[in-house]
Amino acid sequence: MLCFLTLKYNPSYKIYSSINCDLWGGDENTVLFKEGITFLNSKKFKTVDLTGDNVLDKIKIEKAQNDIRKLVGSKDSVSGIKFHFGQKSEYWTIVKVLDILQIEGANLYMFYKNDIWVTNPKRLKPNEMQDIRLLLIGDVFGQEVYVKDNEINIIWQKIKLNYQATIEICKKYCLPIIAYILMLFFTIRRIINEKKGIR
Repeated sequence: MLCFLTLKYNPSYKIYSSINCDLWGGDENTVLFKEGITFLNSKKFKTVDLTGDNVLDKIKIEKAQNDIRKLVGSKDSVSGIKFHFGQKSEYWTIVKVLDILQIEGANLYMFYKNDIWVTNPKRLKPNEMQDIRLLLIGDVFGQEVYVKDNEINIIWQKIKLNYQATIEICKKYCLPIIAYILMLFFTIRRIINEKKGIR
């Protein structure tokens, strides 16, 4: 019991996470930027205005989380959601939006000025399978990423993600699990030795 309490309340075992993201640098003359704007203009976005009113912003973000969940589940490549951060918006709203994108598995989002644009990538028909350049996958902005959008590649990516998640879980909980197993082993051994009369 003491072991579990130690694991729960010891700050050494607290789980932290981070998202790497590069914000828009302000350069509008790059090819990537122009392609990005063309890509965004081809979509229909629902705007979520975050004004700085904490109560109202929290409600809007909770509703937007449901909308993102539906968007990701629908595979709709025409619609999207735009989060607009006003001049009085607070930092926690940006963190919460990024957290929601991570939780709901939104794979394509882009930072531009005071906005975060979220959408689904266009799905290719089987006869159109080819290498395509996506403007942004996850949290990497400003880098060209080539993805082949076919079933084998999608399955392989899911296997890799599951493998990476398993590795991360093992890294986080490896030492406490080993300590717990050793504690059980030595406790059982001591009980057996005491019953046999060995000290």
